[in-house]
Amino acid sequence: MRIGAILLASLAWAGSLACSASAEWQRVEDPHFVAEDGSYSLELPLGWMRAEHALTRDGWEAQLITFNAGAVLEAASALAIDPGSPELLTALEDELAAQPGVEVIDCRSVTLDALPGFRMHFTQEAPVDLEGDTGTPPGSAEMVLYGAVEGVTMYAFSFVNSRPETFDRDLEVFERMVASFARREHAPSGP
Repeated sequence: MRIGAILLASLAWAGSLACSASAEWQRVEDPHFVAEDGSYSLELPLGWMRAEHALTRDGWEAQLITFNAGAVLEAASALAIDPGSPELLTALEDELAAQPGVEVIDCRSVTLDALPGFRMHFTQEAPVDLEGDTGTPPGSAEMVLYGAVEGVTMYAFSFVNSRPETFDRDLEVFERMVASFARREHAPSGP
């Protein structure tokens, strides 16, 4: 299903960099970020740690921001999706609510650099590991996910926080970063 593909791509990007033990984290010294292909730019939070398309202040177990863009639809499917339609938002919310351990707090339409998109705010209980009991309780995390589709490309931004006492502070940082999102013209290739 096309809606499922959009949601699953968003959630996969949100978690893909989180647990990488080999990620090389470096302090953000220059806030201006331009995607490798030149397609978009963002203003990253100074002083946070960055590994590829992931950011954290206190370690990814405490909070994690991810940002990414890529093709998630085939050209024919892209024509069938209206990113600004209420039906898409309802379908995304239904898909999200159907995920195990998820409680939807808010799901609404937004605009990201003139692109119609969505913002989903939800909590998710961590799954219980029945195979290898570590003695730690499963816990939960609060998440905010933004997405916008342009043609076959999806722009996705996620914020995951497992510490309620820092959620509001870190959410403000995330919201400023998302608000700085700007699509750019691709630089010409070749001489």
